[in-house]
Amino acid sequence: MEDPQTSATPAPPSCFNCKKLQTEFPKLLMRCAKCRTALYCSLECQKADWKSHKPTCHLPGSAPPPNPPQGPKDRHNPGFQAMNDMFGLSNDDFLHDRPEGEVFNLLIDSFRMRVEDEYVYGGNTIGIYNGDNTLPLFKEFLSLAESRQRLLPTWWSPVERRECERLAVDGSQWSDINCAVEKSDIQDHYNDNLMPMKLRILGEKIYGRGFM
Repeated sequence: MEDPQTSATPAPPSCFNCKKLQTEFPKLLMRCAKCRTALYCSLECQKADWKSHKPTCHLPGSAPPPNPPQGPKDRHNPGFQAMNDMFGLSNDDFLHDRPEGEVFNLLIDSFRMRVEDEYVYGGNTIGIYNGDNTLPLFKEFLSLAESRQRLLPTWWSPVERRECERLAVDGSQWSDINCAVEKSDIQDHYNDNLMPMKLRILGEKIYGRGFM
């Protein structure tokens, strides 16, 4: 006689937050981008579960990330200077000589890329990954950009800044700070495999430090 324990079908996976089974959704559950273990049916469930999941979330085969070291050190990610020169960004004119709308989108997507990288590589939840209102964080990002010499186009003014802030939360365009974005999304949208790195370098120039 067949042992019912050995012939039983394994239970389908379920969302770590709402506990609904995979069979209840038309699409596959998404995995946590960092640990690749936790499963979620939506970004909302992922954000709701983060406080419970954070203590055990780390890269596969590694220990949880330690607290960042204190004291003077190179604050940029490894390879920043080489990539900065390779992509011709060392003159800080990446945003110059571009249409206004394109500059707004690049700033918005640089911010979105940074939020994603902080979560995936640094284990830091900010913005949508922490359930925060993302607009104040984006305003801080723009204020930092304004404090960097020659980084923004000469036509930038408080009027353009307000328009950029409005577009960032408009919800009708692809570049939206309330929507998560991954490296592959950026590559597909811009049809440029190197655009994620360019946006990361722009973000490092604005923040004055890397995410790692």
